[in-house]
Amino acid sequence: MLLALGALVGAAGFGVYGIWTWGLPWVADAAARVVPVEWEQKLGEAMMTSVAPGAQPCWGDVVRQLEGGLPEGNPYRFDVRCAAEKEVNAFAAPGGSIVVFEGIRSRMGRRELAAAVLAHEMQHVLKRHSMRAVFRGFALQALFAVLLGDVSSLGAQVVGGVTALHYQRGDEEEADREAVLLMTRAGFDPRAVSEMLVVLRDATRESGAPPEWLSSHPDLERRIVETRRLAGR
Repeated sequence: MLLALGALVGAAGFGVYGIWTWGLPWVADAAARVVPVEWEQKLGEAMMTSVAPGAQPCWGDVVRQLEGGLPEGNPYRFDVRCAAEKEVNAFAAPGGSIVVFEGIRSRMGRRELAAAVLAHEMQHVLKRHSMRAVFRGFALQALFAVLLGDVSSLGAQVVGGVTALHYQRGDEEEADREAVLLMTRAGFDPRAVSEMLVVLRDATRESGAPPEWLSSHPDLERRIVETRRLAGR
C-alpha cells in the first residue's frame, strides 16, 4: 500500500514537473505570439522607464532609415534611447522600446555600426523574441496578466528580474540573419553587422570578462563568421 502510494505521489510530482518545465513555457510562447501590439508597447514603455529612467532619445536618423527598410504595414514604431551607464549592453523591450547603454554606444563610432546594433535589436521586437523571453521568464505572471488585461502588474514583475531574461540560440541566429537583410534594404552596408560583433568581441578581450551583452548573445565567433558570409551573398 505504501509502495503504491509512493509511486502515485512520484508520478504526480513528475507530472507537475513536466507541466512546469515543458507545458507552461509552450503555452507562454504561444500566448506571446498573439498578444496585441498595443499591449506589448505598454509593457515595453514601463520596462524602459524603470530600467533606464534617465535615457535620452538618440540615433533617431538611423532608426528612421532602418524603418524605411521594413515591410509595409509594420505595426511597430521604434523608440531608441541612450543611457549613461557604462555597461556594454543594449536592450530591446517588447513593443519597440530599445535602450542602448554607453558602453556600446561609445564603441560604435561609425553610423553603419550604430545601424547594425539597432537592426539586430529591432529584429528581437519584430520577431517577438522580447515578448517570448518575458513569457518564458515570467510564465505564470504573464498568463494571468493577459487573462486579466493587467499590463502594469506584469511590468513590475519583469522589471525586478529583467536581467534574467535571455534569448534562445535560435532567436539570436534569426535576429542576425534578418539584421543583415534589413541593413541591405535600408541602404546600409550589411557587412557592418559582423563588424559590430567583432567590436563587441574585442570589448570582451579588453575587459578580461564577458560584457553583459554577451551573456545573452552566445556563440559570438560562429555568428561573426555566419553574418560575414550572409553579407557576402
